[in-house]
Amino acid sequence: MTPAIRHATEQQTLAARPDHHIHVEANAGSGKTRVLVNRVARLLLTGSAPDKILCLTYTKAAAGEMKTRLFDTLGDWSIANDKTLRGKLNTLYNDEARDYSADDLAEARRLFARALETPGGLAVQTIHAFCQSLLQRFPLEAGLPPGFDIADDADNRAIAADARRGLFLAAQTDARLHQALETLLARGVDSFDLIVRLAAGKRLEFSRLLLEQGEDGLRSALRAELGLSDTETAAGLTESGWMEAPHEALRSAAATLAAGGKTDNAAATAILAALAAQDPASALELILPVYFTQKGELRRSFATKPIREAHPAIDALLTSEATRLAGLCLRIAAAETAEASEAATCISAEYIRRYEAGLRARRRLDYADLIAFAVKLLEDSGARDWVRYKLDAGIDHVLVDEAQDNAPEQWLVIGALVEEYFSGTGIAHAAPKTVFTVGDEKQSIYSFQGAEPRQFLAWGARVRREANAAKQKFETPSLSVSFRSSPIILSAVDQAFEPERLLGERKTIASAPETKFLPPEADAADVTSTAYMPSQEAFERYQPHQAAFADRPGLVELWPALPREKKAGHPEPTEPVDRESQASPSHRLAGLVALEIRRILDDGDAVHDNDAGGKRAAEPKDILVLVAKRGGFFRELIRRLKQLAVPVAGADRMVLTGELAVQDLINLAEIALNPLDDLKLAEFLKTPFFDPASAPPPVDEDVLFRLAYGRKGTLWQALRDSDDPALGEAREALMRARNRIETAGVYGFFADFLNEGSATGETRQKRLFARLGEEARDPVEEFLARAIAFEQQNTSSLRGFIADLKAGEGQIKREMDKGRGEVRVMTVHGAKGLEAPIVILPDTTQKPQARADRSLYFTPDYGIVWGPGGLIRPEIIERLSESDTASADGESARLLYVALTRASDRLLVCGWKRFTAPGRIDPRSWYERLETLWDGEGWIEFDSPVLDEDGNALAGKRSGKLPDKLGKPVKSLISLALPDWALRLAPEESGKARMVAPSHLADGLESPVLSPLSDETGRRFRRGSLIHKLLETLPDLDAGRREESARAYLAAQTDLDEAQRDQITMETLAVLSHPEFAPLFGPGSLAEVSLTGTAPGLPDGVILNGQVDRLVITDHEVLIVDYKTNRPPPTDAADVPRLYLAQMAAYQALLQAIHPDKTVRCVLVWTDGPRLMELDDDAMVKALVSGVNA
Repeated sequence: MTPAIRHATEQQTLAARPDHHIHVEANAGSGKTRVLVNRVARLLLTGSAPDKILCLTYTKAAAGEMKTRLFDTLGDWSIANDKTLRGKLNTLYNDEARDYSADDLAEARRLFARALETPGGLAVQTIHAFCQSLLQRFPLEAGLPPGFDIADDADNRAIAADARRGLFLAAQTDARLHQALETLLARGVDSFDLIVRLAAGKRLEFSRLLLEQGEDGLRSALRAELGLSDTETAAGLTESGWMEAPHEALRSAAATLAAGGKTDNAAATAILAALAAQDPASALELILPVYFTQKGELRRSFATKPIREAHPAIDALLTSEATRLAGLCLRIAAAETAEASEAATCISAEYIRRYEAGLRARRRLDYADLIAFAVKLLEDSGARDWVRYKLDAGIDHVLVDEAQDNAPEQWLVIGALVEEYFSGTGIAHAAPKTVFTVGDEKQSIYSFQGAEPRQFLAWGARVRREANAAKQKFETPSLSVSFRSSPIILSAVDQAFEPERLLGERKTIASAPETKFLPPEADAADVTSTAYMPSQEAFERYQPHQAAFADRPGLVELWPALPREKKAGHPEPTEPVDRESQASPSHRLAGLVALEIRRILDDGDAVHDNDAGGKRAAEPKDILVLVAKRGGFFRELIRRLKQLAVPVAGADRMVLTGELAVQDLINLAEIALNPLDDLKLAEFLKTPFFDPASAPPPVDEDVLFRLAYGRKGTLWQALRDSDDPALGEAREALMRARNRIETAGVYGFFADFLNEGSATGETRQKRLFARLGEEARDPVEEFLARAIAFEQQNTSSLRGFIADLKAGEGQIKREMDKGRGEVRVMTVHGAKGLEAPIVILPDTTQKPQARADRSLYFTPDYGIVWGPGGLIRPEIIERLSESDTASADGESARLLYVALTRASDRLLVCGWKRFTAPGRIDPRSWYERLETLWDGEGWIEFDSPVLDEDGNALAGKRSGKLPDKLGKPVKSLISLALPDWALRLAPEESGKARMVAPSHLADGLESPVLSPLSDETGRRFRRGSLIHKLLETLPDLDAGRREESARAYLAAQTDLDEAQRDQITMETLAVLSHPEFAPLFGPGSLAEVSLTGTAPGLPDGVILNGQVDRLVITDHEVLIVDYKTNRPPPTDAADVPRLYLAQMAAYQALLQAIHPDKTVRCVLVWTDGPRLMELDDDAMVKALVSGVNA
């Protein structure tokens, strides 16, 4: 055991001691989860009941991982023999001399069963899940309705939309709201959405401020901060400020300036234009350029030197006026800030009131409410002591993982849970009640969700203080040893954060809880000597890393940033203006990174195999590419990897409606609903759905051109009339899809299309994945799941589903931790908790991402503060902006730490020069930090793959040695005796059974002849579908309600006129009211019965898949009913089209096989009449045989 591992083991053992309060600050890869699992195991071994232990973590994935590892440990104990179990327990306690009795071993084996049998299982959950269970246990005490539910995304969208709509309606009659809206919209068309998003994100904090101070209180506090009275307005200050200007003196000065040089002349023109302006605001706008630069700074002089020397009074006048106007502009900006903030507060308060009312009306809470109501229940409610008493009796040990990600409100929940541990019954308890927290301030990257990393350190200081006061045991083990990364990588990480380490050494938490500072003279020189200024907001302390395996090889490379390309004189006229050029540095870097990944895999660069303990050739799953955001580079890299045949997992997070596969399915629905949209139809014909792997040919550009060019009507009409074999499948598929709209349901509509066999045998879903890759599977499956959910919660409406899908964001997250043998490309946020042998950071040259609007803020003292958008801003906006920049720098540094520490064997950093500063890299970027700090001993230059304009390799930096090249991994072949069958030719395989609809079973038969007056738009299919739908649903209603329901349903079909609605209604009701048809709709009859299978009398190799319109099953017979809407219908069964006879024969064969002891009869119901027609068995069989053999 190396000294580093020995030290790590000692610290981990200390952290797992069940009788101590523990606060662990851990580096990345140091075994945080292992420590938590070991602590739970030791708590169980000391006799703690599983239901007395509460483990909290930040994400569901982390909770699942923790529970899996804990049950794996306990499960191993349950089946281990005595020797093995003693060894595992000795490892757990880090004590080889410890002895265990037979009873001890038996108790350890029983823990697995005890944990499984605990009601509700071991409590390993997210803090939101815990709060939900707490509120469900005490709903009345929390002021909630019993049986409340959690609002999902659809709920939130609906409630938010109602709140917005209600606010706009109220503004029509509420003068105050109306004025606030006008003020907002004067700032820009998107200002309302901007304010509502801010209010929604800070809803609980804002509600608390409104409750404590009210809108008037917030208004007064902000105006006091801005130095304004309650009555001062921007318009009033502008008017009075302009009136105070020395107009005549300025006019005289302008006359003098007009005789000067060009600059003086321009100033004179501006002054005279201002004096002639119609209103004060215009006057100020015209005259300000005389005194201020475009950057908002005072000019160094207001006239040329000759004018100043000849007319010193003019210079004095303009200087004095410039000083006055500078103060006036600041006061006007302050007033504009007050007015905009007051309007934003008014709108936000009204929106929040309506949103929360919507939640209450639906008996819903959102995730933020879970924490807020839990805090209120535990801190402020009248039942506080009772609830805490019940909880204190139920929870003896609280363990918090990833504690650095907790928001302040979440710490309040944890604090309330453990408060009694340090006083009262907690001290008197026979076995000590304990709290355990583990985290890493350096990995706190969720500030956008409210996380405050310093709260993590403050919590440790609080527990120390309270434990000491209660004379209880408290420890702060240090987990600095990494079991993940090689020494070379850890050294590079430490170098990257050397400025923060030196800054952190100025203050330390020693044995006393208060913060201590080193002497001031030790501060500045040490910190700035690194040539890179540290981020003040990154972390309080930086704990250098130790490598558990000192001899493990590693490699760190920094490529030079790709330079910007020279602008081409004449860009390609067909190049899209909104798409980045393939010659751009980001796209060129994507190509270089893809080539490097391909080379790593082809050469078989060696990586460490944790399972085998040796080296092996790198595989795609070993490579993790991390980007700052999913932008153009992200998509281009995935594209380039696919071009090079590198298995790649695709995006880790995606907007559902932005995925190509989903867009194709949406187009399918919209075409089925409205086939007259030429553009959508043209797009859909080019999809992978009609691109078979083998003949017939795909629908390509030439096919589409032949179809579209020179057509007389719509593209749909041209498609229906086309005899192009390449379009046959598409035409038939779309016509069937249109017929399914009213009968298949939302999910069935899409599932049938995806899963039905194509002309070449494979399903259309298979075609889709063959073209777009396996990464298309997740969005398609999520799309189908949402179709099912929509049908469960709404009336089945294809149009409604598409509208709902488009209205929502529809973002989905793909789990990337397990991998599928593919290169993973994802954001740093998404990679939290993951690791890989090879990590590539290509997106490193951008500056830290601060908020988009640098004038809009939420503050704990004034609520919303919204400054003017110009260059002159009040001091409070400047302070908030500087604080926001510092926070963004801190978050950026923590993100970089997370990114760098994902690598175990190799780390590659590269980037490209941005458009914002030609030839330069942003000084606050990751790249600038690393290029500056990765220097000195151990770093060498090398020829990188990045080339200059002349094709020469640019120098990069490297630390560590190049990995061995093992070649492509080859699966080992084991010599085995071959069985006899291996040397014999296999018999020819029979054809795979194919799924066939009854209407296509006898494709050789002619289709029914259509009337020459038939509707070319396909309306006849629409009429038939609607009649089928009505005949399916109306029989379940009372006879007196059928007409009303039918008319209500048809009224929603906006493509029909009144005469058509009447005709369909009457035709349907005539069928239902006909005495002869009564048995068809009586008790025991079934509508739209699906049938799938094969039977005697059907062709070999065929699986029939169809749907019977109506089925009546009695004790002695089965009656198959099919509705036909042909006009005019035949009057004699001998005239029924043979295609219909064959279709019914197929149904009869299937049902006869299912009910061999019953007579199976087939009848057609002609709705135009109406008339019932029974079919002859012999005629049906003959039609089926002749159709199959045709």
